[in-house]
Amino acid sequence: GYHTPGDGGGTLYHVLRPLEGMQPNDGDIIALSNGLVAVLLQSTAVNYRMFGAVGDGDNDDGVQIKLAHEYACRRRVPIVNTTGEFWIKQTNGIPIQTNVSWGNTIFHVDERYNDMRQPRFIIANDEPTQTLELDDETKAALLEKIRPGVQIIPELAPYADHLIVVIDNDDRIGIRAGYEGNRGWAREELFYVEEEGRIVGDIAWQFSNFTSVTATPCNDTYLVVEGGGFRVSGDTPESGSRGYHHNGFSIRRSRTIIRQQWVGLEEGRTDDSLEPRHGFYSFSRVYDVTLENIRAMPWEKGRPDPERAVLHGTYGIGGSRMLNCTFRNLTAEAGWVSWGVFGTNLNKNFRLENCRLNRVDVHFHCWNLSITDCTIGLKGISVTGGGELVVENTTRHGNTFISFRPDYGAKWDGPIRLRDCTLKPSGNGRVSVLSMRPSDFDYKYPIGLGTSVTIENLCIDYAAAP
Repeated sequence: GYHTPGDGGGTLYHVLRPLEGMQPNDGDIIALSNGLVAVLLQSTAVNYRMFGAVGDGDNDDGVQIKLAHEYACRRRVPIVNTTGEFWIKQTNGIPIQTNVSWGNTIFHVDERYNDMRQPRFIIANDEPTQTLELDDETKAALLEKIRPGVQIIPELAPYADHLIVVIDNDDRIGIRAGYEGNRGWAREELFYVEEEGRIVGDIAWQFSNFTSVTATPCNDTYLVVEGGGFRVSGDTPESGSRGYHHNGFSIRRSRTIIRQQWVGLEEGRTDDSLEPRHGFYSFSRVYDVTLENIRAMPWEKGRPDPERAVLHGTYGIGGSRMLNCTFRNLTAEAGWVSWGVFGTNLNKNFRLENCRLNRVDVHFHCWNLSITDCTIGLKGISVTGGGELVVENTTRHGNTFISFRPDYGAKWDGPIRLRDCTLKPSGNGRVSVLSMRPSDFDYKYPIGLGTSVTIENLCIDYAAAP
């Protein structure tokens, strides 16, 4: 289990004749020269050197790392690999379904092999999403009860501890101004069901029909991924595929905590990619997920040389259909060339605490947003949606404290409260606290510019732009 004695790969094996269907994989099943196999015996934790990871810069250690995680998923044991450097090259789709402790481990990610479909790591749900088959009576009851203000839906009591997504794909709303041919979003809601059908997540829309209702089981334990540093190469993918590529994590499991990580470029490298990224951390259909104590980074987009400009927004954090997510003590800052560190859609009950980010951006349908003790950089705060928008003890560097996205109607259906905040204009020109300037356009939903606005103790500091 080791390349050199003492490298951390030593473990126990059972040497036996191969059983039917037992295929050696140079990981947990090793073929021996005498026709026997050595089968890994490990029931507490595994590391990457047990599976043959070399860490020499030439080997694609992602192959062995993937074998280790597949074994950990099957045996329900954690990954504990707290030291070493490993190179992930052409390997994608590394599954994570058990706790991971990376400590001071460094991963080098070769972005020449970023893929449009597969992320490097997939934090997967233990059970699949199911589509609900509704009889006419149940469907009629749900159509009547899924509406603003409802707190309990007894018909959904059998789906306690599930994330529910309801969609009417035939009712298109949120048509995006400035994008010819854009079909907008299906009318859609997501909420979590507790006991007796009590729901978590305010309902914003009322429906005349459903084209689908899905239920995703939420895990009954928290999965924790902690530690590790990730150095990416900054290269353009060699596949020639045009569009959004993955270079990090896809988080599809509710009750996941990711903490104590560092993300940046390889030493001496620059971000030269001509293709956009989905987000090093990208979320989909999750409830109660936390990112904390992380250094992320926004990627370059608006380079001075137009031939090197990235055509689409490119993100360090991204995703959609997120409920009760918290970002705590995140840092991701940059100047004018970089794009916003994160952009999401359908993000409800979203909290930012003690973060320093170059941008906070929710495109379509943010609902209940809290920003506390943060510093937001030059790319700003831009949102649309509704619910409670509360910003406290936060500094914004730029000429507008909050910009409500005009391409989605500058909509905010709810109260807006700013308390003990500072706006630091960064240049000459218009300075505004709340910018709500919708286009003359049919967004296919009513737009409102705040049900109430309360501003307390706001300081506008012109030191940088006198």
